[in-house]
Amino acid sequence: MVRHILDYQEFYRLIEDFSGEAPRILRAHQTTADLMPQVSGLLDAMESGFTVAVVGQMRSGKSSLLNALIGADLAVTGVNETTATVNHFVYGEGEQCRRFRVFWKDRPAEDFPLDEIGRWVGDSERAKATRRIEFFADVEFLRTARVVDTPGTRSTIEFHGEATRDFLGLAEKLDETTRSQGSAADAIIYVLMPVARQADQELLGDFERNTRLPGSTPYNSVAVVHKWETLNAPSPLDEAHRKAGRIAAVMGDLVSSVIPVSAPLARAAESFPDAFWHWLLQLSSGCPGETIEELLLSERDFQQLEDPRCPVPPVARRELRRTYPLPWASLKAIVQLGHARRPGSAAELRSVIHQASNIATLRDTLQRRFFARSRMIKAFSLLAKALAPCEVAGIRLRNHKRRYTLLLNAAHDAIRQASALSAAAGPIEPIRRYLEETRSLVENDLRSAADALRRLDEAKVLLQDNFDDMQNDLRMLEYLEDLGGLLGEDWTRALKHLFGYAGPEIDARIGQLRDMAAVNDDLSAVQWAIGQIRQRWAGCGGELGRLMKHALFRLEQIADDREQQARRAD
Repeated sequence: MVRHILDYQEFYRLIEDFSGEAPRILRAHQTTADLMPQVSGLLDAMESGFTVAVVGQMRSGKSSLLNALIGADLAVTGVNETTATVNHFVYGEGEQCRRFRVFWKDRPAEDFPLDEIGRWVGDSERAKATRRIEFFADVEFLRTARVVDTPGTRSTIEFHGEATRDFLGLAEKLDETTRSQGSAADAIIYVLMPVARQADQELLGDFERNTRLPGSTPYNSVAVVHKWETLNAPSPLDEAHRKAGRIAAVMGDLVSSVIPVSAPLARAAESFPDAFWHWLLQLSSGCPGETIEELLLSERDFQQLEDPRCPVPPVARRELRRTYPLPWASLKAIVQLGHARRPGSAAELRSVIHQASNIATLRDTLQRRFFARSRMIKAFSLLAKALAPCEVAGIRLRNHKRRYTLLLNAAHDAIRQASALSAAAGPIEPIRRYLEETRSLVENDLRSAADALRRLDEAKVLLQDNFDDMQNDLRMLEYLEDLGGLLGEDWTRALKHLFGYAGPEIDARIGQLRDMAAVNDDLSAVQWAIGQIRQRWAGCGGELGRLMKHALFRLEQIADDREQQARRAD
């Protein structure tokens, strides 16, 4: 029975199995050994890097978010418009990391020492003459992805916004299929400012006019409500999650998810020493609530308030502010969360703040949803090339079996004729032995060819079927675009998600159907959708018929999956 797969990561594991098995099968027989190099190194070709673009309005904190995402202070940050060019951050080693490379618009690229980067900050003539800048760092994240920091999309410097919009045409991509999906980046992070009282429709319109890049879709886009700790609310983190939910509701067709993230908290959790966390643990856990409130009224109160109930005196608090240049809102958030959660150790407080920063959630989203999908798209192209020599191998092996079967039959006939001759004919015996040996060799070769053909077919069938299913998902999304509003807004959105529009996981595929069916469990939602489709669109032909046939196919797969899970649970 064919196992159907919806998730990109599981599909990738199929490719891993195939890429390991196919070369061994082809090498095992003389007629196919020369094809083996064409399917070797498949995974190596897939392991090319990805591109993550960080996009947002001026002063939204794009560069600080980039630093938190990478886990190193690479991008220049500040209160003014510091990012004047499209900056690429790529993996490098040694001396390379002490220089940056400028790709000019009108002359060959040049390398400069890092201490000269200030000549490209702001409204400089050098920045205007630069196509992009590459910085190098020996950072683990950059082994996986190139990160692109763009100028603000609502920059007061005229050429900044143009440089961001032009990024889509400038980025170099490794795969034509990926380009055709509408963006030059494997993932786009839209950085949104945490404006607490901005109306949802106003935010959506502002995003469409000033931030969103042409061609971006949930396939490659995630929104970040950045620096949530600056929200003016009793619990900024809770308010940030509520705001992210509201934004997700109005931007559901534009981004895959909305995540509240704090880059300052993430960098503090990952880079500040234990001494900082011991001080903050004493402060947040050792002070009564009213003292905490007084300390956090302002930065001046934090540094000067005398209160015997606070275990950290003013002089130590002032030293803490000088030693660790953390934004005031971020420090407040650490103290408030520490006081509310009451961690038992400095390490536990650090963990609480890291979790609240949501940087791990953002990294996981990039890896699980966008990088996995991009790897799968690249796999489509590579698999098409790998399956072609396997088809040739199958033809050769079948022809070889037919030819050797004829030889084997001829050998049997010759042996029978030799055996029928008179035993007195002495010279016949060596001929008979030769024919017997030849028959044995032919039989062995025939068994080897049959075994190679069987193993090759088994290796291909699971991969080919699921490859076709994934390709059909992409085709159905194109059909939905062609159909326009024919199906209505709700069904169009639900079917887009079913075909992987916002991610391949089952939750992402059927979340919209759960809402439409007003049920909580997946199986009920799927069964409801199957009934609705059969009732509304049974017997349709053309594109609509093909679309509904694939929708039912995917829904039945999901139903089977959920039923199997239920049986295992019992």
